Amino acid sequence: MHRAIFRLQKLPKYTVRSLSNAVKPEKPEKSAEISEKSKYAIRTLDNSAPIEKRSLSRGFAMNKFEKDFMIYPEYTDSDDLRNIDGFVDVLRKSLELSVDLKQIEKDGNLSPEILETLRSNAIFSCSIGKPFGGIQMYQKDISKVFEELSIDFNVFSTAHISLIVSNLLTIYGSDEQKSKYLKLISEGKLRPSIAIVKDTNGGRVEMTQGPSGKSMIEGQNLRVIGHHNANFYVVFANNAGSQTCFLLDESELGTTDTIKFQRDETIGLKGIDIGRVELTALVSDKHVLGQTGGGAEIAAEMSGSGRMPFAAATVGMAKRALRELSLWCNRTPSRRTDRSTLADDTRSQRIVTDLALKVYALESSLYYLSGLIDEGLSIVVDIENSLISMLTRDVLQSIISCQLELVGVASSDSAFPHEKIFRDITTLLATLDESPDIEQIGLATIATWATSTSHKRIVSTLKRWLKQEKEADEMRNPGLTHYIAEHAHPSLQMACQELEFSMSRINNVVSKLMTSQGKNIEQDYGSLEALVTVLKNNLVMVATISRASRSYSIGLRNADIELAWATIICSRLSRASWFELDALSDLFGLVRFNPSLLNAGRAVFDLGGYIIESPLEKNW
Repeated sequence: MHRAIFRLQKLPKYTVRSLSNAVKPEKPEKSAEISEKSKYAIRTLDNSAPIEKRSLSRGFAMNKFEKDFMIYPEYTDSDDLRNIDGFVDVLRKSLELSVDLKQIEKDGNLSPEILETLRSNAIFSCSIGKPFGGIQMYQKDISKVFEELSIDFNVFSTAHISLIVSNLLTIYGSDEQKSKYLKLISEGKLRPSIAIVKDTNGGRVEMTQGPSGKSMIEGQNLRVIGHHNANFYVVFANNAGSQTCFLLDESELGTTDTIKFQRDETIGLKGIDIGRVELTALVSDKHVLGQTGGGAEIAAEMSGSGRMPFAAATVGMAKRALRELSLWCNRTPSRRTDRSTLADDTRSQRIVTDLALKVYALESSLYYLSGLIDEGLSIVVDIENSLISMLTRDVLQSIISCQLELVGVASSDSAFPHEKIFRDITTLLATLDESPDIEQIGLATIATWATSTSHKRIVSTLKRWLKQEKEADEMRNPGLTHYIAEHAHPSLQMACQELEFSMSRINNVVSKLMTSQGKNIEQDYGSLEALVTVLKNNLVMVATISRASRSYSIGLRNADIELAWATIICSRLSRASWFELDALSDLFGLVRFNPSLLNAGRAVFDLGGYIIESPLEKNW
């Protein structure tokens, strides 16, 4: 399956979580070795280890709890933290000196000064192994770096595409491909561009048999996104129902090969190349990335491995937006009361509260997940990675709506700096980021539940009735079985209880869905969407509880605010989860809550639009 960016060659026998003495744990070694299974690919687990030790969200869905997950993963060595802080500080100052937002928009590309800043700060090589000229950062390090790259989304996208291509080469590339291309990427000499595989209105690349045992690939109107003036393409060609990934280096093109790029007129991201290519090339095995027919797997890895850096950039941009909104509201007169500012209005405070809590939830979940990967605590983080993408999109949409509400008409002025951000976000979401597949996440969770739980269909009417009564009581009063609050700060006791109640309820609901719907659940998008919403809420709850507890315990500045924020977030999410689960458990009233059963969307498609008559119409 797909592989993650980072792998640990050998985990230490002891970690900081299990040491009872002052012996410093040995630092796990980074390696270019890639395990056979990915942390990012949505799949059904068949490992013999307990489910709660293999997958965080799957364990929660089965009411299984691993206490190590309540300890927020952090840097165990203070030197590591100082090193990355120093690295990021230099990067931040370099970007502030070289990045001119208006000039990027005007020129339609990144200036040589910006590119040199990225190259000299090793941004193109942060995920590349040391044997190939990279620095091979940990996931937490990469997240901190990409927070700074959010200074402009053109800068972020350029680094992001290099990271994705480096990851694909590291995982699937042959020794020859790695040794050649990874070094060129790290030096900034290779300018990659990748196919937008989710494009439903774009062209296709077809592969046919060519001369001398080679293959011919031909494509028109293939949408791509990449560096300005790209010289290296990652494309996917179709042949006999399968898909193969090819690497096309312009310096290696034959005399009859052609690649013509035409840039689209996008509303944002003017500094990178987004457009269509027409290509014709003779290819051989040396151009194939991975195996012939393995393109679908590589395409999934391409989208999955880029989600966490995208989340990090979103966090960085959101922090910057909140800082600027704070300045704006504190100096702008209130529209409601005299001699007060916009910051004094309770409406403004409420709007910013929602955005700040969403940013805190995303940041907590991002670094929580990054730490799990770095420490090797969870075998896979495939579901969590997709949930992070959902949180990211929600924050980006909230940034736009929050600024429209507070700044008002000034936000539509082309001179207003955030007008450019609005356009960049819209373009980025439409091209680079592939929204997570709700059905995949939900079905993977249910499949794991079904294979790991002894589930028998009850035939007796009396036994079925008694079981339903028991499940209904457990939904109302789940009770505590894990006592998660013992592993967190005392003020977070209620939040921990709500998380435990949600774990118990989701396990009961999945059991009821399997009994009532069985395989039909695969076609019920509404139920799967509700299930995924609860999984997302659980991830945010465990991450914020763990983070706030750690912050207060070690005496971080504003830790008391973190405790309050975590409590508010968990209180809101627990009630939202309870609504979703209560709706799913109410089998007879499910039609009231489940939009897929109402088929309103299908009616719009079948009848050609909104077919409800005007409320002013009379009888025909």
